[in-house]
Amino acid sequence: MRKFAFPYPLLLLAIWTGMLLAGDYVVLDTSVRQVLATRFDTTMGQMIKSDMGHGRLSRRGVQIGYSYTVNGMDYTGLRYRYDDRNGAFDYSAVTNALPRGSRQRVYYDPDSPADSVLVPGLHGCDLLLALFALPLNIVTSAIWISAIRCRRDGGRLEAAGGVRILQHQGETRVRLVEFSPLAAGFFGLAAAAFGAAMLVVFATGFRPSLALMSGAWILVAAAGAASFLWTAQRQYFGRCDLRSHKASQTLLVPPAGGRKELLLVPWREIVAVAMHRRVSNSPSGQYFSYVPALDRAAAGSETQSLELVNWGWQEGKARAFAGWLSQELGVPFKGNE
Repeated sequence: MRKFAFPYPLLLLAIWTGMLLAGDYVVLDTSVRQVLATRFDTTMGQMIKSDMGHGRLSRRGVQIGYSYTVNGMDYTGLRYRYDDRNGAFDYSAVTNALPRGSRQRVYYDPDSPADSVLVPGLHGCDLLLALFALPLNIVTSAIWISAIRCRRDGGRLEAAGGVRILQHQGETRVRLVEFSPLAAGFFGLAAAAFGAAMLVVFATGFRPSLALMSGAWILVAAAGAASFLWTAQRQYFGRCDLRSHKASQTLLVPPAGGRKELLLVPWREIVAVAMHRRVSNSPSGQYFSYVPALDRAAAGSETQSLELVNWGWQEGKARAFAGWLSQELGVPFKGNE
């Protein structure tokens, strides 16, 4: 369960999502328009204004003006790019390259000649902004999915907490997956995008080359694909399965809780099933998660706790699964620890 310090956490999430979507729209809209501008017709125009913009606290953006003629009609353009106030530009360099009175090539939409820019196409900063936005969108979407599932399920509990249970040739397999391959792929994308964006900014600031950012995006996509494939093969070969074999009276416990390899445990050494509660703090309050675990008492050694998953579950799911597992193994269920 979650104890919120703020009474309306979903309202905060909705406000944040609205701001994020607004930013996504601006980046996507200007990027698409920049790409489409590469197909515009061209003509020569004359600069009539070339100054740095003014913000509330500092100079920001550029104030550009130029005149040009299309099919005998005179027009005045006011755009350097579709995102003239992009903070990644060197504004002074732009105005120095476009002095007043100079002749410059103008790109205009043949279907709407008044729509024009001086520089079409994407820059490295466009791809950098998209790279920054990617992990924010993935994490925000994951939070919404989790919140919707919590409200949808409510107090309803499925058998064994909804964990998938497979029976095959005298063996019971319990699929204790942390994430689906698709979710792992998206989280891999988010982690790789965040790391790549930080490295690019550290190395080049906010003015990377288009070639560098294209390479960064290829590496990020490869990291997401690798996360998907790695998770898919682990699940396919049962690396995340708890296997109970009645004939040999053994359990094959998946890697979790710091263990890197599968662990074979005789049934007779399992003395109880427990739940470990984890507490984490966040700006919105405390978050409690629960990890099902087995208490193992091997001959001549102290009782050992074997956690079954790395990421904590909701209490209802963990309790339902731990209760089912205790009945399956014929041992007591100890509850929270």
